[in-house]
Amino acid sequence: MKKMSEKTVRLKLPEPIYTLFNAVRQGLPEVVVVNEALLAFTQFEVFPWHLMIRIEARDIAENGMPTKAESDVLLDLAESIEATLLDATTAQGAANVLFLARSTWNEQCELDYYVHDPEIAHEALQALIKDPSRTRPWEYRMEADPNWEGAAPFFKLFPIAKGHDS
Repeated sequence: MKKMSEKTVRLKLPEPIYTLFNAVRQGLPEVVVVNEALLAFTQFEVFPWHLMIRIEARDIAENGMPTKAESDVLLDLAESIEATLLDATTAQGAANVLFLARSTWNEQCELDYYVHDPEIAHEALQALIKDPSRTRPWEYRMEADPNWEGAAPFFKLFPIAKGHDS
C-alpha cells in the first residue's frame, strides 16, 4: 500500500504589530489590543479555527473595567495562557496559533486567536485549566471559522480609527 504524502505549506508569519483602541461595546468602555499585522494575512486556510478565551475579572472599578491591580493580574494570566499556546507547536515545530486580539470590558478579559490544529491548542489549554493555582476562572471555545469572520469586529476598528467610514 502506498503511503500518501502530506501537503506541506511554507509561509512566513507576519511579525505582530500591536495596536491599542479605546472603544465602546454595548454601551460600556472597552480597551482592545489588535494584531494589525493580520490585516494583510491572506492564508486563512492554514489557521481555520477561531479560539476565544474569556477570563473573569474580580476587582472591578467603574463601568465594568478592572482596577489597576486587577488589570495586572488579568494581563499576567493572559500572557501565561498565550505563552502556553505559543509553546504548543505542531509536530513540525511550526506555530500553531496566531494572536488576533485582547479585549477588556464588562468585568472580563477576552483573548482571540486563530489556530492551525485545534487538538494541540485544546490539549495545552486543558493542562492549564487543571492547574489548581489558577488566579481567575476562565473558559474557552474553539469554532471552525475558515473565512475569519470572527476577526471582522476587530478589523473594523482600523478604518474607524483612521477616520474612514468603511
